[in-house]
Amino acid sequence: MIDTLIRYKEKGSYSGKKENNPEILIEEILSRLEISFEKGDLTELIKNTPFNKRTMDFIIPNKKNPLIIVESSFLATTSSGQGDKSKTEISIDALIKSYYPQAKFIGFVDGIDWYVRKNDLKRMVAAYEDVFTFHKDELNRFEKLLKNIINNK
Repeated sequence: MIDTLIRYKEKGSYSGKKENNPEILIEEILSRLEISFEKGDLTELIKNTPFNKRTMDFIIPNKKNPLIIVESSFLATTSSGQGDKSKTEISIDALIKSYYPQAKFIGFVDGIDWYVRKNDLKRMVAAYEDVFTFHKDELNRFEKLLKNIINNK
């Protein structure tokens, strides 16, 4: 139980080291590629659906004109928490498509707990246009996607 609490407190980083924090890894990629981003709530969702909006991990390049919206989900949580997370992502995906049709909703999904909740994982993955893990090959694939979208805007 203590191990799970430590991992959850550190946003999924088992060792708790800065370089293993999933959001820090994404930030480092964006910084290295000199891609601007913001975090927080999307303006149109605040205005039009204030009770359904949610804080986004990365909005690229900004909240006013998002091209890419990235949500990072490293889970070490309860089964019901995983079900709630997958349902939330599906509803947020529908809102993003409605208010930001040009934006791509990208997900990072990782964490051993998803393995035992395959149906929730399927729902979660269906909410995203593309899904990545924090494996080195996947991070490289994410970089390529970023470059492609940014260069073709």
